Amino acid sequence: MAASLPPPGADDVLYLVDISGYIFRSHHAISTPLTSPSGEPTSTTLGTVTMLQRMLNDQRPRLVAVAMDSSSQTFRRDIDPNYKAHRPPPPEDLKQQIIRTREILEAYRLPILQREGFEADDLIASAVRQARALKLRVVIVSADKDLMQLVGDDVFMWDTMRNNVFGPEEVEAKWRVSPGKLRDVLALMGDSSDNVPGVPHVGEKSAADLINTFGDIDTMYARIDEVKQKRIRESLIANRKDAELSRLLVTLKDDLEVGLVADDFTPKEPDREKLRALFTELNFGRLLASVS
Repeated sequence: MAASLPPPGADDVLYLVDISGYIFRSHHAISTPLTSPSGEPTSTTLGTVTMLQRMLNDQRPRLVAVAMDSSSQTFRRDIDPNYKAHRPPPPEDLKQQIIRTREILEAYRLPILQREGFEADDLIASAVRQARALKLRVVIVSADKDLMQLVGDDVFMWDTMRNNVFGPEEVEAKWRVSPGKLRDVLALMGDSSDNVPGVPHVGEKSAADLINTFGDIDTMYARIDEVKQKRIRESLIANRKDAELSRLLVTLKDDLEVGLVADDFTPKEPDREKLRALFTELNFGRLLASVS
């Protein structure tokens, strides 16, 4: 059966929003840049807040939190100085709009998960672990493949842009492994966008074949002589350190304390006065009308 979202307003469902996905999709979708009356760039902020508000209006979550990346270097850079090191710093106009987006989130009085030294993915993983302990269902609002390893019978991932909902069957159909094995597949294949090295000559298909055969990376190396393809076997042996490093980099840290109690994750009444002031300053007419 295809995965589907829980009914809007369900009491036992926690929505965890990866706001970075909205921010960067909005930023890269800009065709005609928008500015406020004072000349401040606003396109990314407007796109992000509009998508978030649409999701909140449609799903009416009783429990929700927005996860944001740390503004500083994360612990993964301590593990590997090359991790994401090739990425240029965000342009000043994007930095400014991320700050504005947070101001608006605070005015909406939405719970925000952010911690220096950690990525939004780690905070989402920690919230998922704690939600499961409380017997809550979870909807992760994101298109980030790394978060698919969290999917389970009680955890779904929702790509709102494509309106795709991923449960365990959908993850397995996409990656040819169950969510619990996806971490090791991602480690073996690597990720050039994050500078996760992976293992040369091991792509998505061969990584899935290896993990389906052996179960995990440790067992694969314990039985390395059973890897049939000579080229892949030799590459695995020669690049074992990179395989193990990559597994560390793609492992989501799920033991951060996020203080998951119902009161902390229940949406509060928005600060309408603050929202009106922000939307007026930024010339967000439709959003202003929605809170007036």
